[in-house]
Amino acid sequence: MENELLISETIELQLLEKNHVDELFRLVDTNREHLREWLPWIDANTSPTDTEFFVNSAISQREVGKGPQYAVFHEATMCGVCGFHPFDVTNKIGGIGYWLSQAYTGKGIMTSSVKALIGTGFQEYGLNRIEVACATDNESSRAIPERLGFTLEGVLREREYLYGRYVDHVIYSMLTSEFLFREPLNRAGQ
Repeated sequence: MENELLISETIELQLLEKNHVDELFRLVDTNREHLREWLPWIDANTSPTDTEFFVNSAISQREVGKGPQYAVFHEATMCGVCGFHPFDVTNKIGGIGYWLSQAYTGKGIMTSSVKALIGTGFQEYGLNRIEVACATDNESSRAIPERLGFTLEGVLREREYLYGRYVDHVIYSMLTSEFLFREPLNRAGQ
């Protein structure tokens, strides 16, 4: 597996490593209000030590073959994270999670990044199924699997407790057979 994936002239994914901790913490810290709307771990990430714990977990997950996590860079500036939740190795299922800092949303960065993860999951890891789950009201996150041709499977009621309230999630999936036999996506993932 390569340490870096060049997605376009301006977008690069780098495997999360310890040298990303301080920059990643600063990115989360300066985007707290934006990220807190949909991410339940924001209030628990209060120091670089918390971010280091996450990065170490990501490294361990990758080392045991349960999926990579990447820092997302746009024009050499870190702007988010995308990667796999730990694989269900027995059933060959991977779930993708992602977030971007507010200044970089709406530019196609995450769509292009997730598109690369789909190829990594099916081609490098031999997954049969890739899932994306997100809050039903999180239209920005929902747009990514919809744009990339995932199938909407349904709603998981009150799946997540998010800052004092339960939120429903939608679940999308793509199967390896659908990935292999579809029209190629253009560079923007559309």
